[in-house]
Amino acid sequence: MDNVINFYEYRRHRKIKKFLHFVVVIGIITIFLLFSYLLIVTGMQHPTEVPSYIEPKP
Repeated sequence: MDNVINFYEYRRHRKIKKFLHFVVVIGIITIFLLFSYLLIVTGMQHPTEVPSYIEPKP
């Protein structure tokens, strides 16, 4: 009787596997969005000095 498949355990295993797959996909999307956000923020560094082509008013 040990070689008989336990369908309840198999179904639970499938649900756990689907849940873990969902968690992994959400994690990958979150890491990708965080990485792209950091690239955008670090790419938009504002100049610390006023550009030289703007003449200051007296």
